[in-house]
Parts: sequence; structure tokens; C-alpha cells
Amino acid sequence: MECEYCDILAGKSKAQLLYEDDTVIVAVKDVVYTHGQITVFPRQHFTIMEQVPDEIITKCMIAADKTSRAVFEVFQAEGTNIVIQNGLGAGQKVPHFAVEVVPRREGDGLNLQWQPKEVSQDDLDISAHQLSEEIAKLGDFTAPKKKEAASEVKEKNIEEIKESKSKDDKDNYLVKSLKRIP
Repeated sequence: MECEYCDILAGKSKAQLLYEDDTVIVAVKDVVYTHGQITVFPRQHFTIMEQVPDEIITKCMIAADKTSRAVFEVFQAEGTNIVIQNGLGAGQKVPHFAVEVVPRREGDGLNLQWQPKEVSQDDLDISAHQLSEEIAKLGDFTAPKKKEAASEVKEKNIEEIKESKSKDDKDNYLVKSLKRIP
């Protein structure tokens, strides 16, 4: 099976690259759910998320977050769906891990909603027990953090607060997001 994302990297596609580095690609594909949809994927070929190293997943998610911010600004989106179709059972059409950033507006006609199913409390309890045992085998979910001296952390936080206070509200992404909340 050919890989649409590897074709993008090889220049065999009409997709437009918006950003690329040695790890992550951000592109506008020629087939999308809706206008403004952006795809983020690793340069290296991995079929599903479980194959992708943590540091590459991290870079993909950071790129998806920043791309989502750009979609809010450029298209005046009211929201975004961040979609990962992980495996054939989840509807994955291209055998290459990717994150889709889909701009949304109320009443846009795009239906990505799931209908919940009734599950018995016993089934929920069994599932939770089985998953908790398996997750416990995986260990700590947090990424190792660089240790910073308390004074460095305090200084960094003070600088962030000063920066956020100095920005005009109209340029502050977080303030704009809060204004979008109905």
C-alpha cells in the first residue's frame, strides 16, 4: 500500500507544506473534511501511534497545538477537532500516523459526534480493572523533566507573568479563546 504522507515528502502530491523540520511536517492536503484542515505528521514513517517514539509524539502534539492556534486566528474558527485515526478499526485510511486539525464552526454540518452506547456497570468495572492493571505495567506517564533550581523557576514564572501583562488583550490568544466561549 502506498503512503500518501510519504508521497507528500517526496513531492509527489499537491499538498502544500506549511512547516517542516527534521522531525515534523505540517501540511494542507488536497482531500480534507473541511476548508482549513491541516495535517501534522512525523517525517519518519510510523503506521500507528504505538510505534512513534515519545519525543516525536510530543513534537507532533506541540505542532498540532500551534497549528490549532493559527486556525483560530486565520479562519476565526469557533473550535477545532484534533483527530487521530489510529489503526484500521478507527478509520485510518493512510498507513502513516498523523494528527488532523479540523476547524469548526457551530452549524458547519460536519458531524464528528459519536452516539454513546449503554454499558453495564459490571462491564465498566471489569474494563477499568483490566486497563488499570495494564497501565500499571507501563510505568510513569510523565516525561522526565530537566531539574531547575527553585530560583530559576521563580524567575521564569515572574518573566512569563510580566510578558502576559504587557501584551494587549487583543493579541493574547488565551483572552481571545475566553471571549469565544458562549
